[in-house]
Amino acid sequence: MVNLVPIFGIVFGCGIALLAIWTEYSRDKTLIEKGLYQPKQPDPPGPPGLGFLAVGSVVAGIGVALLVSTVIFQMGKQTGMPGLVFLCIGIALLAVHFLARQRRISPGD
Repeated sequence: MVNLVPIFGIVFGCGIALLAIWTEYSRDKTLIEKGLYQPKQPDPPGPPGLGFLAVGSVVAGIGVALLVSTVIFQMGKQTGMPGLVFLCIGIALLAVHFLARQRRISPGD
């Protein structure tokens, strides 16, 4: 009996997901047939490069933390090199953010 619980959980979990997809499909199909379908409009994008600011800050913080821990605990190159890599990637992402904000372009263009 205990072994059946995960099986029922997986079957019913997938069944609920498929039911949600099927009902949305049938609703859209009915709206298209009636001529009332309006596709969802994407959300307007935020300031250019905002995602690069967040990701760059986190990655640079990881790099600084690894470098500081290497210096404080004298761990050696095995921790210092990845710290430098993370720090350089984070600085590059922050530079992309500030350049995109300055030029008012999106980084994908």
